[in-house]
Amino acid sequence: MKSLKRSAVILTGITILSACSNQSPDNKGKALKDAEANNVQSINITMSSRSLPYVESSPNINEDKYVKKLEELSKTNVKIELIPQTDFDQKLNLLLAANEKLPDLLEVTAINTTITSNAMKNGAFLELNDLIDKYGPNLKANIPKDVWNSPAISSGGKIFAIPSINGVTHNQVVYVRKDWLDKLGLQVPKTIEEYINVLKAFRDQDPNGNGKKDEIPFSARKNFRFGELFFGAYDVNPGDIIPAGAWKYVDGKLIPKFILPEMKNALKLYRTLYQEKLIDNEMFVLEGKDWDAKIKGAARVGMWVHEPNYPDKWLSEVKQGDPKAEIINIPAPIGPDGKGGGESLSSIRSAFAIPASSKNAVNVIKFLDWYYSKEADNFLTYGIEGEDYTINNGKIQYNYPTSVDAINKENMHLMFLQITGRPYVLNEEFMKGRPNGDLITNALKVANSEGRMNDAVDMPVPSVISTKPELGKNGLFMEAAAKIITGKEDVDYFDKFVLDWKARGGDKAIEEATQWYKANKK
Repeated sequence: MKSLKRSAVILTGITILSACSNQSPDNKGKALKDAEANNVQSINITMSSRSLPYVESSPNINEDKYVKKLEELSKTNVKIELIPQTDFDQKLNLLLAANEKLPDLLEVTAINTTITSNAMKNGAFLELNDLIDKYGPNLKANIPKDVWNSPAISSGGKIFAIPSINGVTHNQVVYVRKDWLDKLGLQVPKTIEEYINVLKAFRDQDPNGNGKKDEIPFSARKNFRFGELFFGAYDVNPGDIIPAGAWKYVDGKLIPKFILPEMKNALKLYRTLYQEKLIDNEMFVLEGKDWDAKIKGAARVGMWVHEPNYPDKWLSEVKQGDPKAEIINIPAPIGPDGKGGGESLSSIRSAFAIPASSKNAVNVIKFLDWYYSKEADNFLTYGIEGEDYTINNGKIQYNYPTSVDAINKENMHLMFLQITGRPYVLNEEFMKGRPNGDLITNALKVANSEGRMNDAVDMPVPSVISTKPELGKNGLFMEAAAKIITGKEDVDYFDKFVLDWKARGGDKAIEEATQWYKANKK
């Protein structure tokens, strides 16, 4: 394969380290000889911080006890370089363009994103089929064929990345303050009308009991982040979970859901929610930390949307603002067709490629193959024996965390270090034993039993949208939606937006997306 030609770029905040980079050449050679003598290999990994507090607050992730345990169990010297999640796309783009030595294993999200597709085509990543056949029997046996065949992982039958698997099929679920429902004698809502009645009660009947009308019935973040709840009722989720957004195959064309005619009904509903203060009126400017503060520290929000994996963590955090708080996860509101929910999620959480410059490809595959061993599964699920769990009569006795700090630490082995392998949420025994485990089980059940199909799962962002970002969900659509919802424009303004979107390149985006769909999905 050709090596990728890269222009020299200075990377701010990220340095690619070779194994034992802090040692002198003589010490480095000795360390490698010692490693070989003990059958220990060395690999360098560059990956996202995943916005995990424990990870991002670490003074040196490579000195962390869980990383050390990973090295011990896998018999691999691991050097991890973190890319902050908030800067991931930018830093990955710089990294692939830089005239620097790439690591042995690189998180790329997918091989067909705007950032990675050209690098992949230019030979930046190794083809892995033969390596997996020879050195990755566990990978081959445990990762489903349809995942290997995903355009996020393979191209033309050639595998260019190892997938990190999702444990859920839909990545958003509704959170509700159960104590507020109980205090006001309300049933769990199902339809749009029932949802609105609950939100009105949250607004008017003082469920937090402080004598002030300060409750926020439903809150969302900037650009509708975690605010798509009612879009799903009309099957017009604008899309936020995957880069290409949510699309629907209609009459022979793959069309972004945010231009479908049914969007007008959804925007009309959001306009009502906004005008009646049933949704946070700061939703168009609200940043994540401020959204969190309202839900957790101030405990003023009755309903919100987030991931289903850790409602126990949410409960601990909301209780810091209101010790009486209780939460429950419920199905999203059903629409006119009796369905609802967020868009379907790729079965791939992320992807890890081996750069063509790596001299350690065999060791990397062996390392990743270990992730599907029982030893790895126990470690990534339960952590360190003697600290996170003990063994009693041959059975693991896990110290399930209850505080926010302890749960953040737990996520180090549950989420961060799990590059591949079986997701912890699929371990029924582990999930059932957790404090508030019924919350988690219910949240996962809800997430996996509802939701709208996104026909563009694993599709790269169409090139015209990459060059004209205003055609994406957060561009012209958000401008039009904000004007309609806040009352600055009538709902019929949506029709003008659609015509403008198509004329400015949207028709070309639909054409490109449709070609991709017919080549990869039909």
